[in-house]
Amino acid sequence: MSIITLTTDFGFDNWFVGTMKGVIKSINPDAEVVDITHGVRPHNISEAAFILRNSCSYFPPGTIHTVVVDPGVGSKRHPIIIKTRRYYFVGPDNGVLSYAIDSEEVEAIVKIENQQYLLAPMSETFHGRDVFAPVSAYLSVGVEPREFGSHLKEVMRLTPSVPRKISDREIVGHILCVDTFGNLITDVTARLVEELFSLSKARRLRILIRDREIAKLCRTYSEGKENELIALIGSSGHLEISVNRGRAADLLGIGEGEKFILKVV
Repeated sequence: MSIITLTTDFGFDNWFVGTMKGVIKSINPDAEVVDITHGVRPHNISEAAFILRNSCSYFPPGTIHTVVVDPGVGSKRHPIIIKTRRYYFVGPDNGVLSYAIDSEEVEAIVKIENQQYLLAPMSETFHGRDVFAPVSAYLSVGVEPREFGSHLKEVMRLTPSVPRKISDREIVGHILCVDTFGNLITDVTARLVEELFSLSKARRLRILIRDREIAKLCRTYSEGKENELIALIGSSGHLEISVNRGRAADLLGIGEGEKFILKVV
């Protein structure tokens, strides 16, 4: 049984996701279709790339990861297949697949061109249904990537957000995205936090964001008092700014791209 995952910004209050699943099942009734999320903020390519990177490796080898966050649908951007040693990735060549393949051994990149494997007539506004869903389904029944079109040497890659180092004890970090619970996921990784502590032999962490200060690193959300801002390392391996039973994004009134200062003292 083949597994096809879907990650989109379509939401759940329309017919888009269901229609994609119908196309897949029409070609391969035995395919198992798994929703990673359809709650990506509309057109937010970097958020979708972050989500895919943090979820794709938990699936068995051979899984087909299909991503449709595609503000350039109908433009000159290419629909592509990326085959790695473990997985297939299907989506637009707009950078949305780039974070996931950074940790993969890429074996082939193919531009989707062969009309035989697309729905006709093809809409210029719904490639999720007419391109990415059927291509994913045909991959799941054993059609080789080379059958879909010509090979590409490279794909578009997003420039990852990286904290700026001020000193051995201090960095400027950035908010990458806001999750469903209002947690602010940052570009500061657990490894970087460990490095800061080890280089300076510091004992405490201090975060300055807007006019607020966070002075401790928690292990769990429940360690914070209600409505207290806390910091912790989340399941993605990144530092999060959170509020126990609250929404840090709303409390601070900030979102993606905001800067903050992290010090160890």
